[in-house]
Amino acid sequence: MEIIRKKLSDENECNTDPGTLLIDESTLKSSGLFGETSLSVPTLTFLSGEALGKELPLIQHQVTIGRGEESDVLIMDPSVSRRHIQLTCRKVLGKGQGHNMTVVLQDLGSKNGTLVNYRRVEKAVLKPGDKICLGRVILKFEYRDLADRGFYDEVYRLATTDSLTSLLNKATITRMISDEITKRQRYHGKLSVIMLDVDNFKSLNDTYGHLKGDRALQGIADVLRRNLRRQDRAGRFGGEEFLIVAPETGLKGAAGLAERIRQDIEQSVASGLGLNRPLTASLGVASCLPDAEGIENLVEHADTALYRAKANGKNRVELWKEAHEPRQVPEG
Repeated sequence: MEIIRKKLSDENECNTDPGTLLIDESTLKSSGLFGETSLSVPTLTFLSGEALGKELPLIQHQVTIGRGEESDVLIMDPSVSRRHIQLTCRKVLGKGQGHNMTVVLQDLGSKNGTLVNYRRVEKAVLKPGDKICLGRVILKFEYRDLADRGFYDEVYRLATTDSLTSLLNKATITRMISDEITKRQRYHGKLSVIMLDVDNFKSLNDTYGHLKGDRALQGIADVLRRNLRRQDRAGRFGGEEFLIVAPETGLKGAAGLAERIRQDIEQSVASGLGLNRPLTASLGVASCLPDAEGIENLVEHADTALYRAKANGKNRVELWKEAHEPRQVPEG
């Protein structure tokens, strides 16, 4: 039985929108975490199958669990429906508090039904110790204490990384570039960013399916990991768009890095997936020298260069220039 945490929100604000993370980076790092009153996180623990003992922290306001690709958490067991249950956290976890929230389970019309403590339910408010049966799959609901360092590390990883590619998620890479910009302004260093967008990605999904598209994004993430230096950071910025932050790097160095990444994607990803068509990416590069103005607009500048790479034929690297840049680009 395979379990996949398929999707996590890129947002870090605590509101009532589905998919929003309950725990953001600042909360996890706060000094009150390991004090006399520590934080707890609602958690599902698998009590059956190959995933026995695996823990699933619920760090979104709303999570769907099922066997279909449209679910947030995929459980690849035939007794589980494509969209089996939905879990909704009614209150936000607050700093210095315990499990100050209510988790509501809703059956989504599953074929085999949902049992809580071996009684069939359509809707139920979960209590610590409750056992949930989805077909043959059994889970236990409980609250886990973040003072458990191993569990804290897992929750932090889920809250800051993109679940598909294991790169940083949008909220984290955005905070990181903001921190780097502050450093550059204070210590007058170089900073470059690279925006990467997969060419014709919609066509790839339409031709080969979304699962193959997901594998392609994972392949590109592997390319980034093997080409970046230790101080560089990469994150998934959108569906098929990635952002690379390169501290202490000027325009020439960032352009060289972008070209290596472009070539590696072209040469390795499609063949690794067994595609009978090439897979390429377009990249835009922007850099800021010490004391230069407009450093806050680096991401926008890189995005402008990316648009030009798309307009000029795709599968290329373009550098940002202050001259007028075209904004109308071909689809994909």
